[in-house]
Amino acid sequence: MRTLQDQLIEKGLSQPAGRAKGKQSTKTRDKQEEQFTSREWAELMGTKRPTYGRKKGGAFRQR
Repeated sequence: MRTLQDQLIEKGLSQPAGRAKGKQSTKTRDKQEEQFTSREWAELMGTKRPTYGRKKGGAFRQR
């Protein structure tokens, strides 16, 4: 009597145990760092966004 794993291998739905698909590279690739422009940095830090603060009476108002 065959096992379920043998039947799956026979139909091509599974890889046999112990067989490697190929040799994987052990070297790691260096990621290129993304270079931001000064405009992109300002946008990321939120310097162009409206600022709000509490004014007289405790209401939030735009500065």
